[in-house]
Amino acid sequence: MALIPYALTRPFLFGMDPEAAHELTLGQVAKLQNTPLQCLWAEARVHDPVTVAGLKFPNRVGLAAGLDKNGRCIDGLGAFGFGFIEVGTVTPKGQPGNPKPRMFRLPEKNALINRLGFNNEGLASFLANVQRAKSFRAGGGILGLNIGKNAATPIEDAASDYLLCLDGVYPHADYVTVNISSPNTKNLRALQSDEAAKTENQNHCLAHQPKPEPGCAPQPSAA
Repeated sequence: MALIPYALTRPFLFGMDPEAAHELTLGQVAKLQNTPLQCLWAEARVHDPVTVAGLKFPNRVGLAAGLDKNGRCIDGLGAFGFGFIEVGTVTPKGQPGNPKPRMFRLPEKNALINRLGFNNEGLASFLANVQRAKSFRAGGGILGLNIGKNAATPIEDAASDYLLCLDGVYPHADYVTVNISSPNTKNLRALQSDEAAKTENQNHCLAHQPKPEPGCAPQPSAA
């Protein structure tokens, strides 16, 4: 059971800018994961396995991409008891994302508006973080890696960005999500057309034919 209840930390975090609170929290999780202090938030994982697309998930509750864009808190977030975690979206090169402010709280709705864009440190940093994570997957957790294109890359050249990212993440992922649905990257949803999606899927699967087909299918993701 977590030793620090959310009700205790909420007033402090809500006194900060939303994005500053987000970064502070992730920074502390990254620093304290895999140390004795991880007990401050750790929860026992519910054992309720399910097999999907050949992957055995410890349970049905997972964390979506967009929270940990750089993959620096995989083990720490896994300690919350998730059966699977998806990190990213990562792009080939680091980029700042959309101008600030870009996160807005709606307390009366218990909601948050996210207009971050694909802000991340880039593929090299992302892969280094992913390779440092050990305990979550060693304990049976499923890891998904979410890939996207750089904002500066023309939409007609998007496939090159996705293939570059896929080459990098492929050996380290239980599954890969191709992000073509974020509303925060200009023209990205143009890739959802039938023809564009078919071309993207063919390019990815041809590049990595030995991988089972489920890892090749584009899936929606919010970032």
